[in-house]
Amino acid sequence: MSHQQLKECSPLITLPSVVVSKILSYLTWHEKLATANAIGINGMWAEALRSTEAWNFVRYGPELEENIYFAEASRKNFAACVKQYGNFMRSVCLTFGYSIANSSSGFSIDNTGEHILKLLQKRCTNLATLLIEQEIPEGCHDVLSYYWPTLVGIVLDHIAIHCKSLKSIILYQPVINWSEDDIFIFSTNKPVAMKVTELELTFMSLLNHDGKLHLLKNLTGLKKLTIRREKVNNEILLHLVRNSLQELTLYQEEELPYEDQKDLGEDFWAEVIKICPKFKTDLILRCVVVLKILFPPNMPLRNLVLDFLANVMTKGIVDHISDCYKDTLQRFTYTNSFLENQEMGDTRLPTALISLAQKCSKLETIEYGFPLSSSSILLIAQSQKLKNLVVPSVEVTYENDLCMDNSTPNKEEYNNFLKLAGSNKKNLESTVSHILGYQWTLIDGPLKVNERIKF
Repeated sequence: MSHQQLKECSPLITLPSVVVSKILSYLTWHEKLATANAIGINGMWAEALRSTEAWNFVRYGPELEENIYFAEASRKNFAACVKQYGNFMRSVCLTFGYSIANSSSGFSIDNTGEHILKLLQKRCTNLATLLIEQEIPEGCHDVLSYYWPTLVGIVLDHIAIHCKSLKSIILYQPVINWSEDDIFIFSTNKPVAMKVTELELTFMSLLNHDGKLHLLKNLTGLKKLTIRREKVNNEILLHLVRNSLQELTLYQEEELPYEDQKDLGEDFWAEVIKICPKFKTDLILRCVVVLKILFPPNMPLRNLVLDFLANVMTKGIVDHISDCYKDTLQRFTYTNSFLENQEMGDTRLPTALISLAQKCSKLETIEYGFPLSSSSILLIAQSQKLKNLVVPSVEVTYENDLCMDNSTPNKEEYNNFLKLAGSNKKNLESTVSHILGYQWTLIDGPLKVNERIKF
């Protein structure tokens, strides 16, 4: 829209400035710049662009959604945006899909992630929250080229010092060279180490790290942590909880030595809850043998994801999970992302799944990628007002395979209901939709779980 066209749109011109600022707050940074180009440098809309309301949240990226040649232009344009409007930005989210440094991606020195961070330090004087995420292309064979150079930590430290309003630095999948002598973002008493409130360390983040990650104890402001199970122990986690840790996501993809398995047991979680009664834990297990020892009582388990297990789940383990976490569990996911039409093993598992849905009072999501009868799905839907019930259509059999207890009221009538409602896909979807209160359908294809799970 040209400046002249905007003038002719009198309703837009006469809007109160507070409304204009609110409208601008919903636009992307690209759209804000386009608006600025359309209206020129004067007028109410231009004035509204120079307000913190208009720039309250700014997201750059994700870069992987565009070709590398366009990504360099995007970095250049975003840098120009920060130069002009950085003083009004309160919350900035940067999702880099290419190297944050200049040496690997072929970007010029003025179009690197480092350069953008330096501009944030200089221009974003009102910055309150900074999120930096590093994405890596699927199948990448040159992860070393994604290492965050030491300079990134130094610039982040300068941001923590100079941006007086900064309360939170969030880092998702930083690619760290652990062989360096000084891992700046983990250095003792560094401003950046005290400002990191959320940290996600994936397999890529920990590629060349050995042993326990004791450096985590330097992050005194950490509230939320995602990390591999083998990298932490009782000592590290209790230290973090005593400071400020409130949420923990543990993912395990390999068997632990016996000594490590004894950590994070029932007594440990009792101590955690004593220190932080509202503590929340998420657990992601892949490629491991699942035993009851992995699910100790007292763990405040919120989300549980079981994918591509080395053994099959049993009714006994699911019943154990139901009993231990009936007051905390919100999500239960069990699937095999790598195989289709996999036999579930224990034929009693659907019964255990129904029991889990009935016992766990806070349950909101069930994702199940194994054979399940239509009658089981109906009983699960009736157990809870689930926000998400995800079942692949290929796994469903349309039969009533459940034996009602003799104490069930109107047993024959209820059996007839299950038989009719679960007789085919159309009836099943229609009945479950009515029960849950929203349009529900079976999913096409197998149930896949993303490698990086964001709860």
